[in-house]
Amino acid sequence: MDNYVENFIKKLEDKDKYTFTLEISPQAKYDLGYIEEKINASGISDYADSFVITDSPSANLKISSILAALQLKQRLNNNKPFIITQTMRDKNSIALQNDLIGANYFDIRMILAVTGDAVSKGNQKQAKAVFEGSSELLINIIRNLNKGKSLGEFAFKEKLKPIYPFCVINSYAKDNDSLRVRLAKKANSGVKAIFTQPIYEAERLEFLLECIDELPLKEKPILVAGFFPILTYKTAYFIYYKLQGAYIPETWLNKLKKASDKSPEEEKKTALELSVNLFNDMIKIHKKMHIMSMNNYDFVVDLLKNI
Repeated sequence: MDNYVENFIKKLEDKDKYTFTLEISPQAKYDLGYIEEKINASGISDYADSFVITDSPSANLKISSILAALQLKQRLNNNKPFIITQTMRDKNSIALQNDLIGANYFDIRMILAVTGDAVSKGNQKQAKAVFEGSSELLINIIRNLNKGKSLGEFAFKEKLKPIYPFCVINSYAKDNDSLRVRLAKKANSGVKAIFTQPIYEAERLEFLLECIDELPLKEKPILVAGFFPILTYKTAYFIYYKLQGAYIPETWLNKLKKASDKSPEEEKKTALELSVNLFNDMIKIHKKMHIMSMNNYDFVVDLLKNI
């Protein structure tokens, strides 16, 4: 067993250390050489502490997150641990346990549990969703595996290496009290960290951190703030009207619309200014961040190289 996973967990637990995870969203391709090239060309491995592999977001066909992590781990050989997303939409508890046991050998042991988008949203509408349970079931599966038994009380003769469960929370809700309740429920499930949907106001990050601080738990989960830079008005429009659980201020939408009407150059300039200022405001408040960049690694390097 290597110590890369445990070293990452220790850094994540240290409030005084910056910790950045980077989302990688592979396409439906078996050869991930194009991602390897982007990562190497950008130098992002020098700044990201862990890579998070998505699992068929929006119910679209993609490469397996476990196999993608394994392939990139072999290709990159940079000692960076991988966090794999696992959705409850596509697998029952037997399949999930089978995969986690197999991944354990390769030290793919950090799991981001999500319930998953509806099949109707994706490009595989002939498929039938499983949804044996929500992300809570997967977290419960991991708790049992760490105790040396399956969900069905099957006992392992040889204990698995530790598995670390993470989960996701919306960053916004119409009712802040309901968001507090959902956050508390996820925190009580025993997850190591809670990743948020994209945040677009520093005050919202402060609110979520306060919610964590108020919890009467001896071991509180680490909040990992979601940061998704806005580089076009089209993206801002999508988040404002389409992305559930996230919210972008109307001031952003108005500024980007006005800039886009002027010229593409003005739109890019305004978008960069808004995103960079937000990042700087957030990092002053909290040192743990999950960056979603649609594989735009050069932009992320520019953000992180001065931290």
